Amino acid sequence: MTTTTTDIPTLEELRDVFDKRRPYFHIKNGRTEEGLFKFDVNESLVASEDSFEEDLLLISFPIAYMETIGPILHHFGLNTSKENFLEQCREVIAVAENHQNEQGGGKMSFQSLFYNIPESILSVNYDAIIVLAIHVYGKQEEAKDYRIVGYIHANEFDFAPYEDESKIERGYYYNMLRVTEHVENGVKIYRRKKIFSLMFSILHHLVYQNGVNFCFACMGKENQSIKEALHRNTHLHGEYYERLPFTMYSKINRFYGSKKEYQNLVDITHDEPQMRAYYKKMHAKMKKYLFYNHLSFESFQKLMLSMKAYSPSSGVYAHLDASGNIISASTAMNWGEFLEFQIVNPKGVFILAQKSGIMKHFFKPMMGIGKPEDYKKLLKGLCYKYHKESGVGVTVISTSEGDEYYDINKSLLDDQYAYFIICNDEQKLQQFKKRSEVNGHPMLFLDQPII
Repeated sequence: MTTTTTDIPTLEELRDVFDKRRPYFHIKNGRTEEGLFKFDVNESLVASEDSFEEDLLLISFPIAYMETIGPILHHFGLNTSKENFLEQCREVIAVAENHQNEQGGGKMSFQSLFYNIPESILSVNYDAIIVLAIHVYGKQEEAKDYRIVGYIHANEFDFAPYEDESKIERGYYYNMLRVTEHVENGVKIYRRKKIFSLMFSILHHLVYQNGVNFCFACMGKENQSIKEALHRNTHLHGEYYERLPFTMYSKINRFYGSKKEYQNLVDITHDEPQMRAYYKKMHAKMKKYLFYNHLSFESFQKLMLSMKAYSPSSGVYAHLDASGNIISASTAMNWGEFLEFQIVNPKGVFILAQKSGIMKHFFKPMMGIGKPEDYKKLLKGLCYKYHKESGVGVTVISTSEGDEYYDINKSLLDDQYAYFIICNDEQKLQQFKKRSEVNGHPMLFLDQPII
């Protein structure tokens, strides 16, 4: 079966490979009219192979609509309580992300317990579309009880993978892929029902609907359920996918940080001339990385200011020379102000890390610039800063071979990840990967605020 980026496959085309079709509703064009929140609803059918026996309500909408979710819930006859809806979102997002397989591979799984939903996520993922699978189990005529079963963000972005930088491709970056582990009578009733596969079907539908050619997300390398859903669902839709590995290293701030380098840190987030200088160097370094998406200073500055407005300790920090020029600089995101991290089923050195309590809060450096020896000094200063000022125990760094800071970033604490990429043009993808290479290694843009 072949499809284009704009033609949604017909039910007849998919009938041979999918067992059922489920109604799907996309909410868009939200607006205020006469003091009321109004919106448009597009209804379609999504082909799925899930084996859940009851009806599921499948909806998607821009994340900003979470603030006025009541009218949307009312439209579908559901309990309109915003507090109930947000609490359910917190619960499903908090489901452990599995980085282990049944054969014992992988070093841990973990939970991300976000604070202040939706404000924390909105501050850095404000262009996201939320995709939900909802089990409506209530028998009331109105305001029915329901349970959020599946939750995903699809973050739409532009990237410029051609020598002509004005030629743009559109993509989706997926994060927060979760399926509830709700238990009834000792059974996780939504597990092993191919709910992940159903969620991927919705995402495929969004791709066809909006003319998007490339999608990607990161996952634990040993996450078996997502690997299986990705493999089967992508092939059923007649698309190409591949998985590219990278590593998340963790440094213990108490040991790695440097007071001397901390004293030289300068917060340049609100200094526009310095931010422009930082962006110019960062853009020159990373613009060929696959899925690099900061195509203008204005959009980059908007993200940095939004992140800092929510998280005052986050921002862009630099070491400057005597003339005030940037020696080295990095975006710094204090994940500790966004979420609490809990390790599940650790192995090896992660057992000690869990017992010590140091991995409760993280700091994540991103988009570093400067010579390696200068960047190392900056990183040491930042590690000290977040330990001293915010009580953050660990710095987490996404990296892969080809990164000029690879040897600096490495540590004994490591977690293996993979980016999975879905596209409908394998030849283009291989060309983009080749263009991104540094010393023979394809370079992915790994510095998404929330992975």
